Amino acid sequence: MQDTYVSEGDYWQRQEQIYKRSYITLALLAINVVIFVLSNLAFGWMYEKGAMITEVVLRDGQYYRLFAAMFLHADLQHLINNMLMLVLGGAIVENYTGHAFYFFLYVLSGLFGNMISMAYEIKNGLSWVSVGASGAIMGLVGFVVVWILVNRKTFVRSRNLMIRLILLGIFVIEACFFQRGANIAAHTGGFATGAVLGVINIIMLKNNKNMEGLA
Repeated sequence: MQDTYVSEGDYWQRQEQIYKRSYITLALLAINVVIFVLSNLAFGWMYEKGAMITEVVLRDGQYYRLFAAMFLHADLQHLINNMLMLVLGGAIVENYTGHAFYFFLYVLSGLFGNMISMAYEIKNGLSWVSVGASGAIMGLVGFVVVWILVNRKTFVRSRNLMIRLILLGIFVIEACFFQRGANIAAHTGGFATGAVLGVINIIMLKNNKNMEGLA
């Protein structure tokens, strides 16, 4: 990574450019919002057919729920929290990794997050109804954390960057681990998946460059 940082004015100009070409992030945002509106206004069966229910997944072989549940949200606050995190972090990661790897990272983190949630339920004799994109989004957070750790020595030189990271970190922790009904198992599974893919992409494949929009 180059040891350079941009001014605040240049930072916001770069942000605008990044978001304009973040096609996957914008598509995911639109899909989640549209599905929320449809499932609450006219198609309530989407929850019945798509929510993550471990017993139904295993008994009836409805493994598609591992994927479908990522696009359903319990209420408006749940949707807003997840979409804010997607918009704040997703565009930056997509710009860094490219569209294909970003989509792979998002989907795989969501799937593994739901699988970890299932395993936790089975081990502890629990029965949950789970929905939300949080596992997938925590995968993006895990990826960013790996990048931060790899480039940690440069952060002390930018006060503005440190403030942005601290504020983003507080919001992520509150939204994913302290909000009512948070599925911590899925969030942890998604985060771990993103971190592993971060190690592969950033360290093993040596894709350690400036993360525009963040640094």
